[in-house]
Formats: sequence, structure tokens, C-alpha cells
Amino acid sequence: MPAKLDGTRRLSVLVVDDDQRLSKLIRRNLEDGNIQVVEASSGLDCIRIIHDRQVDLILLDLGLPDFNGWGILSLLRLTEPLRHIPVIVVTVEPPDVALMEKLKPDDYIQKPFDMRDLLMRVRNIVH
Repeated sequence: MPAKLDGTRRLSVLVVDDDQRLSKLIRRNLEDGNIQVVEASSGLDCIRIIHDRQVDLILLDLGLPDFNGWGILSLLRLTEPLRHIPVIVVTVEPPDVALMEKLKPDDYIQKPFDMRDLLMRVRNIVH
């Protein structure tokens, strides 16, 4: 179950993107919103992190250097207890309707995007 933003525990978001500049920008904006951020620059890093620590939401880029983001989302959706972690796909790719219907990301944001919109979407999903 996602963390509540009620002061008892900070929300933890995993940002999975190989664009380090964008990851840092997302980190700064989410941390300004009192959200803890963990970064992964590859699919393998993402898998290691979600097995080592609790995250409340994943921002997942589809164009990773080692894995396709849809493959990561598929793995999450097929694995207990990971299937319940909300995932927002954040990518330059246009939506693939068939994969969206099959894997059901909680939201989809196409790059470039507005950071305020991203923060609002993150908060809406975890409340």
C-alpha cells in the first residue's frame, strides 16, 4: 500500500531513466515536494532496488540501455508483491495501446513534460 503524505513517512519514488540530467531534475522537483527519490539508470538497477527497499511508486522510462521498460513493467505486474507498486511510464515514445491495455501502467507521461504536472500525477496516484 502506498505511503500517505501525512508526515508519518515520506513517500519514496524510484526514478528509472538513463538520462542523468532528467533524473536529477525530477529528483530536485520531487524532493522540493517532500518526496524521497531513489534513482536507477538501467532496468537491472531498477530490479535490484525494488528487491532491496520499499518504494511507493516507480517513474519508468521505456528506453533503457539494458531492458525495454515494457519488459520491466511486465515483470512487476507478474511478481508478488511488486505488482501493486504504482508505475507511471515517462517516455518519448508514443503510447502503445495494446501494451497499455495489457500491462496497465497507472499513468503515462510523454516527454517533454511539465514538472508540476508530474508532481500532481504522483500525488494523485499515491493518495
